[in-house]
Amino acid sequence: MWSTDTLRTDVEKLINVKVLEEYEIVTVSFGTNIWYMPTAFITIAK
Repeated sequence: MWSTDTLRTDVEKLINVKVLEEYEIVTVSFGTNIWYMPTAFITIAK
């Protein structure tokens, strides 16, 4: 299972890559799924 710290770090890395590719980060939200595993929802636009 993922930890929230690992998920946050992975999301930050992904966002940095997408910004360099000239995507706009619209929203980032964190939550849990049905099994209480941490999840991230990222909305990007070109």
